[in-house]
Amino acid sequence: MGLTNIPKKEKEMNKGKSQLFGALKDKITCKNCGYVIIKPYPVDKLCPKCKKFLPSLFEYVDERNIKDKKTEPKIFEKKTTVASERFQGKVRVKREEKNFSFKDERILLKGGGSGGDEEYIKLCGITSTERTQLFCSNEKFVYLLELTNNLDNIATGILGGELDQMLLITNNDEEDKCQFFVKNEIIYLIYGKFPDKKGKYFLEQMANYYGELVNDKDVNNLSKLEKHEIDRKFEAQIRAIINKYIQLHDVFSDQEIPFVEDKLRIDYLGLSSMSIGVISLLLGPELGVKFPGETESPEEEKEMVESLLTAKIEAIAANTLGNTGAYPRWIAVRLGFQNYRFLTFKKYKNDYFLYILSEGNLEKLNKVEAFLDPFVEHVVDSPFSGTLKPFNRIKNTLTELLKGIKRFFQ
Repeated sequence: MGLTNIPKKEKEMNKGKSQLFGALKDKITCKNCGYVIIKPYPVDKLCPKCKKFLPSLFEYVDERNIKDKKTEPKIFEKKTTVASERFQGKVRVKREEKNFSFKDERILLKGGGSGGDEEYIKLCGITSTERTQLFCSNEKFVYLLELTNNLDNIATGILGGELDQMLLITNNDEEDKCQFFVKNEIIYLIYGKFPDKKGKYFLEQMANYYGELVNDKDVNNLSKLEKHEIDRKFEAQIRAIINKYIQLHDVFSDQEIPFVEDKLRIDYLGLSSMSIGVISLLLGPELGVKFPGETESPEEEKEMVESLLTAKIEAIAANTLGNTGAYPRWIAVRLGFQNYRFLTFKKYKNDYFLYILSEGNLEKLNKVEAFLDPFVEHVVDSPFSGTLKPFNRIKNTLTELLKGIKRFFQ
């Protein structure tokens, strides 16, 4: 912006310069304070000195701008975009939220049409590691909270890790999954059918919201009023998480993260009939389980550890089957990044179950079971009669066959 204040003594000199160079040819004088304004004129139409609006300057500037502008022919361009493209990223389209009741048998998250797999949730639950049940979205499945605590006990105990997942198989051969997330002594779980990545996202969102609601509170000693208020707020957040889950279908990849290991190591196997252990075989020291009492020899200690493992595994199997009407196909415990220990179950005729404790790549389980099937099928043709003689023979045979590296399956 060019500004000039011209004293009277210099008028003649400036007048000559103006006529010679045109410096003051288009001068405008402020009527309020006397300041002289030259090009370029202030855009805000205010006097630079007194800051007062000059209407005459407004009209004068507009006229000069029009005179100075060179007229150019207007070019009309054909529209090549539609409204949705022009406003992409600028207009938020409100999505219709899914209506559902937590009392429903299942909350459908993704239909199974067009070749896609159906996804749904039956339960969202929260319990503390101290066995305080904190939240249950559907009372029909409340037994899963107690089962979760039992699983957590065996996961952190004889399995030596953190509870991660459990696959259940019903009498109709339907598969449902429990996925878990442990944070700050609180266990979050969802039960239904969904990919691992989506389940992990869902559980982390649950933990974030619930963690904020119980911040600085003792979750094992909440008053009824506190718990009611927390449940009310959290139920609203669960609805928001479910709707967000549905919106993010295209973001998630259904491809699971591959296992780091390329083999599966067998550490223990057992066979039971009607919750009675008939074979119990510890194959290596990796589990690190110690018998709490005194023993007279390493052989006796091994037998006691085998009995301890059998009792705990039988309790989990019976508790799961009794409450859910389904048996666990496998229970996964996280030992580290993509490092898992598994407790697997396989059902045979006459109510026999084979269970295996293993570590590594679960995809190799079929090879392990295919190896064991001929031995197991030899003794499951008839119900358990009370004699252990045929089972002891198989145990001795497998002890020799699975020594050393032979218990690694690729």
